[in-house]
Amino acid sequence: MDNNLNLNVDSTAITSLTKVNQTQLIFQRHCNYDRANDTLMEDSTHHQEEVVKSFIDSLPLDNLNKTYILFTASNTTSNIDFKRCIETTNIAMELIKEFFQKNNIPVNHIINLDENANYKNSIHESKSLTEPQMFTDNTGYLEFLKTKHNGINKDFWIDFEEDLSKDKREMLNAEGPDQIVDRTMHYIAALQKYSSLFHLKHPNSKLIIWNGTHYDLISPLVKQKILNWEKSAIVSVEYCGGISFILDEFNQIVANVNGITYPFDFQYNQQPHRHF
Repeated sequence: MDNNLNLNVDSTAITSLTKVNQTQLIFQRHCNYDRANDTLMEDSTHHQEEVVKSFIDSLPLDNLNKTYILFTASNTTSNIDFKRCIETTNIAMELIKEFFQKNNIPVNHIINLDENANYKNSIHESKSLTEPQMFTDNTGYLEFLKTKHNGINKDFWIDFEEDLSKDKREMLNAEGPDQIVDRTMHYIAALQKYSSLFHLKHPNSKLIIWNGTHYDLISPLVKQKILNWEKSAIVSVEYCGGISFILDEFNQIVANVNGITYPFDFQYNQQPHRHF
């Protein structure tokens, strides 16, 4: 590992950054959770509440009636149907709903709660935001790495994140860090298209799309597409931490990590998925 390149992604970028006719994409890691009982840890949910309250405090009140928010999250599920990203993101949706009600903003400005939007008053679940697909794709790559490293441990994750077993992974046609970045880029492309259509329908508005996801998606995206670091660099992500992207009215996009803005080379080689 290249220990000279080391970054911890916190929650600084989860703040209101949009201007009129812009869209903000938030990618937030879920809360810490009790793996034995499949519940969010209480101290982590309190931290999530503080992150969301800080975000709320950053929302300008003078044009709040032009602000819209869509919540979407990974549909990753535990053995007992516990969805840590959905539950984490739901904390944000409920707190912002209360804030809108307090300020006499129609709750349908939370697009998930708009009866005409077909989200059924719940977080939109997305396969594009899931944890590494080796946990569900039955390719055998998970078992290979577990056998190689005697379980899921630090060496296991170094191998996966640095793609040290690339030949074996490709032979099994399994997803690696490059493929996670690719699916995220296609997802961002779909959100960009959604954003453009939304602003045509709602001129002079602000749109925020809050995406609940995993460390395994945020870390390689930051390394490969924002900082242009090697896979051996260390990019950790705090529970409830995350990054932001701003899409302007000209479809230009910049990234924000820990409060610092970076140019974002938005390129993809295939047609983006129509849906997210």
